[in-house]
Amino acid sequence: MSNLVNEGGEYLHKAASVDVNAAVTANVDAAVAAQAGLRLVGYSAKESAAIPAAATFSIVHGATGAGGASLVHVNFAAAGSSTVWFGDDGIDAPNGLSIDWLTGQVDVNLFYKLVN
Repeated sequence: MSNLVNEGGEYLHKAASVDVNAAVTANVDAAVAAQAGLRLVGYSAKESAAIPAAATFSIVHGATGAGGASLVHVNFAAAGSSTVWFGDDGIDAPNGLSIDWLTGQVDVNLFYKLVN
């Protein structure tokens, strides 16, 4: 059996999906709903205010931005941006993905997938 499929014939290396969050200025609860096998495989974010300013947020493993465990903390200078890929395995997040907004305005794309 190929290492790309499991015993049931399902592909193990599935493409990532994206959750787009534009002009975030408050917590984003359940950006990606809880589901068994949910993995955060990356993110792309940029500070997006009309007048550039510092921005800070966290991607959390949980149903709300204010709760759950922080997986990634991001702090941008004015006009900053970042794209990070955590690899095919990603970070386990079965309780869902939320954004804990702290300051500024950001556009945040969460890349995720479900694994068996």
